[in-house]
Amino acid sequence: MNTDTILRLLENSGFHVLKSDSQFLYLEDPSCILRSFETFIEYAWVVIVCITGLLLFGWAISMIRGAKNDLFINLRNLTIIFGILAAVGPIVNLIWGDDLFARGCRTITVSVADVNEILDMRKLEFAPENQYAIYEHLDIYDSGAPHNVPYSDAPLMAAGNPPEISVTVSGDNNTWLPQPSGPASANPTSAHESSRDVIYTNADGSRYRKTGGSRAWRNTNPGNIRYSEFSRRMGAIGQAGGFAVFPDEDTGMRAIAALLRSNSYNQLTIAGAISRYAPPTENDTAAYHRRIQELTGLSINRRMNELSDTELNRVVNAIRTIEGWQVGRTEIVRG
Repeated sequence: MNTDTILRLLENSGFHVLKSDSQFLYLEDPSCILRSFETFIEYAWVVIVCITGLLLFGWAISMIRGAKNDLFINLRNLTIIFGILAAVGPIVNLIWGDDLFARGCRTITVSVADVNEILDMRKLEFAPENQYAIYEHLDIYDSGAPHNVPYSDAPLMAAGNPPEISVTVSGDNNTWLPQPSGPASANPTSAHESSRDVIYTNADGSRYRKTGGSRAWRNTNPGNIRYSEFSRRMGAIGQAGGFAVFPDEDTGMRAIAALLRSNSYNQLTIAGAISRYAPPTENDTAAYHRRIQELTGLSINRRMNELSDTELNRVVNAIRTIEGWQVGRTEIVRG
């Protein structure tokens, strides 16, 4: 977007643009309260001067009529009044700790390139949706469940942590190294919630229960993805608490990767993708950004379509860690 259009939009939004050049916009600090004070003080002085003029006129008329007014006392009282009014500014500045009544507000310098990047991201978000991809905006949800590990406490990838799951992404062929999460013979085809537990039913009719741990682990859903058309397409076999239940961890991890490689996320930066994945209305998105950067070592300003499969794998594993993958107990259900 050209600079003239940006300036027009900013001014229409109430910003006071001081000047601009090819690289930067120079705006008046929007948090500055001076402008309203200046207007108030100007009107106040006009009122005071008018009142003073009326007093002087009244004194002059009374003296003409022979009234015994002491001119020097009246002038002294006026001097005291104006002196007090003149002292208000310095006294308020002393209490405020700054020159509140100074002329001019602080200038903020804004990069035109940064403004255009923000506008480009918003344009992508509001671009016409692919009718087959629109579910990607609706179905993903970061639980932010209280029992999950807080973002600030999520452990870094280090020795002793669960091994990372590798991924190779090529078109629609996403291949993950399997990471079984149920009994060795488990081949679940359906699942349902039972209180806080999740019961899986295998193809042969046998069942097992996942209890304790985190929601992500009980649902074998590392990204805490909502149950929806998207999750069903990615292999979900049921739901628990409104979240999808996947048959195994590699299927759940593949769902995260598929989402991040989709058209709706692929053009965003990592920061933009996480803001959409874990919106500020439901999460501490800024903390999520910091943890992603710490866990992956990647700049959150990198675009998703620039990430290699290895780098994408680091983001997916970081999401798994932040969402709170805490292992509980797996029990065979008898009868």
